[in-house]
Amino acid sequence: MNILWVKDGKLGHEKQVNALLEEISSTQHIDITEIKASTVLNQILELITFGLFSKDIDGIENIDFDLIIGAGSDTHLKIINLKRRFKKAKTISILCPNIIMRKSFDYICIPTHDSHKRINKHKSIFFEGSLSKIYDGPTEESIGMFSIGGMNKHYEFDEDYILEQVCFLASIHPYKMWHIFNSRRTPSSMNNKIKNLLSSFKNIIFEDVHSNDIKNQYQDILHSASIRVITKDSVNMVYESLSSSGQSFVFDMEAKNSNKIVKNINALINERRIGCLDKTLMADGLFNLKLRPQNKHLDVMREVEKLAYTILNKLNRR
Repeated sequence: MNILWVKDGKLGHEKQVNALLEEISSTQHIDITEIKASTVLNQILELITFGLFSKDIDGIENIDFDLIIGAGSDTHLKIINLKRRFKKAKTISILCPNIIMRKSFDYICIPTHDSHKRINKHKSIFFEGSLSKIYDGPTEESIGMFSIGGMNKHYEFDEDYILEQVCFLASIHPYKMWHIFNSRRTPSSMNNKIKNLLSSFKNIIFEDVHSNDIKNQYQDILHSASIRVITKDSVNMVYESLSSSGQSFVFDMEAKNSNKIVKNINALINERRIGCLDKTLMADGLFNLKLRPQNKHLDVMREVEKLAYTILNKLNRR
């Protein structure tokens, strides 16, 4: 199967497509060609000139693509333009295009929290949360992981309270080596506070996103950690954790509103599919932190496996 992958340069989008393509490759031989989405202006020019303006398909114009895929709004117009060149290829969007572009895609794969969007039922394929690689192998009891997001529109990012929870867990599990991973959204003030914490806790290692070695290190620790604690704003990180062996928890964070992301995280907590940190009021205005565990009988999430199976079934029915 020949696949043309349109990439927008956004890590969260590309990780989801990569997870899906890797899952498809486990049962089907695939050849992947990658192409970057151009600027919006270039894509519009390409559209109105019927592809005459496009210069980024040189060398691949004779490939018989079966599938054109991408994630994110920056890829949608590019995929539509490519479809005019590669007419036999099926087009798939991971995440929902705007209402004008939806009719141009053969299949649209969207998370269930976007199920209210109007999409032709024959095009729509639903999955929960976000797409992540599955890891159901053994973990190491001596390793723990913190995943820290940053400023967002869903939750209050209280730096001091998040660090208080980090200290709490590092203290009650002193023999576990904790790896703190930040993100590109993490404020520099938070990064500095994490660095200052290292002198007080010898069992904490700061894995800075700006380090050259962070990519491979993140995957290694994600899979080996016996316990992972994630800020609630980091939805992709939450589902990466739930798709891997070991325990998953979210930090205690105050919601700014009751939007679809907040409802999604609350449902995971209420159904005990993920654990959480709780703050309970004690006497004299003092608070106590405690861990509320997830259901230990749950298997790892396999959304990407189910989605790959559904897509292949649909393509094979052509």
